Amino acid sequence: MTDPLSRRTLLAGLGVGAAVVAGQGAAQALQRGAVAPMPPALPARMRGLNLELSPGSLSPAIARELAGWGVNTVRINFSTDLAAGTSPDRRMIRPSRADPLAPYRTNLAMLKQFTAECAQLGVGVMLAANGIYGRDTVNLDDSSGRSFRIGVGDSLMQFWTAIARELRDDPAIFAYDVLNEPNYTFRREADGAVWYEQLLPEAIRRIRAMNPTIWLAVMPWPWGFARRYGSMPVIDDPAILYTFHNYSPHNYTNQGVGTQPRQGSYPGRLREFDSEPYSQWGKASLAASMQPAFDFARRHNVRMMASEFGVTRWAPGRDRWIADMVSILEANGVDWLFHTYNTWNGWNPSFAPDAPEVAIHPTLFGGFNSPGHRTLLRHWQLNQRW
Repeated sequence: MTDPLSRRTLLAGLGVGAAVVAGQGAAQALQRGAVAPMPPALPARMRGLNLELSPGSLSPAIARELAGWGVNTVRINFSTDLAAGTSPDRRMIRPSRADPLAPYRTNLAMLKQFTAECAQLGVGVMLAANGIYGRDTVNLDDSSGRSFRIGVGDSLMQFWTAIARELRDDPAIFAYDVLNEPNYTFRREADGAVWYEQLLPEAIRRIRAMNPTIWLAVMPWPWGFARRYGSMPVIDDPAILYTFHNYSPHNYTNQGVGTQPRQGSYPGRLREFDSEPYSQWGKASLAASMQPAFDFARRHNVRMMASEFGVTRWAPGRDRWIADMVSILEANGVDWLFHTYNTWNGWNPSFAPDAPEVAIHPTLFGGFNSPGHRTLLRHWQLNQRW
């Protein structure tokens, strides 16, 4: 990692005016000549998976199962109880000044049980702000960002101030992912100013006021696309993990999700999105889709993670796609977290392609030892513990 003072010098030399300034406490300590607190040491390589929230999805038994596979890192997409289906009375509870975490209380209790087990097992946990209060009100046809700022802004700040205080001493949580797939328009304009210049720096300040050393995961606007690292600012903070999500080509990996047709085989002629032409997709094109992220990591000497990648289990060529993705990430020294083995089993490669779809399954393993599952398992078993 580049130290903060060297990074500021680097940014000045590059003329990157959009750099985000984070923790005031760390900056003041540096100005006084004091030694800034150090973030926790990371394993040589983080290889793991994502977990979504549903009733029972973060049980201690799940922690033991994934640890038995060799997983050393888990990312949890955290949301309100209502969004996760864990709300006792199936209604949204508003956050308040007295209890800013009121919408999340059931999930928070489940999380604490899970992280207590992870701490015993040597598994690190990254907590991502995902379905936070108000995010479902964002109008994705509003390319100005106003709806995003109103729907997410205050709620995100309130969430991180309260969560960072509540979980400051959690022994397993090593990182906060500031916002899962930041976006506010389906049009994919280049302008992410509302996120980069307003909400992201304020969220980092709120977290740093509570916890000056925890790692912070950030990804490009919009949607965490690796190709958007060409416009990603370097964050002026000593504990940043740069991340991206990769489901390329999207129409292939997401086939059978919602209304996406089940069609296309990898490798082959595929489309990234409906609006784009068909082209040949294989390992070389898959690597090219992530190259901007790899280049960014090398240019700035920072840690890079593919914090989500996955493909539906019935997609023809799924096992080859998983093997190619893992091979590319390993060759580029990138940490990675597969999406996903719990909740809806459409992404889970340990279920047979024709197995019935279920929303909740009591274990991660679905009983089918596919080549894709074996690829992930073989690499997880290379891990070091925290």
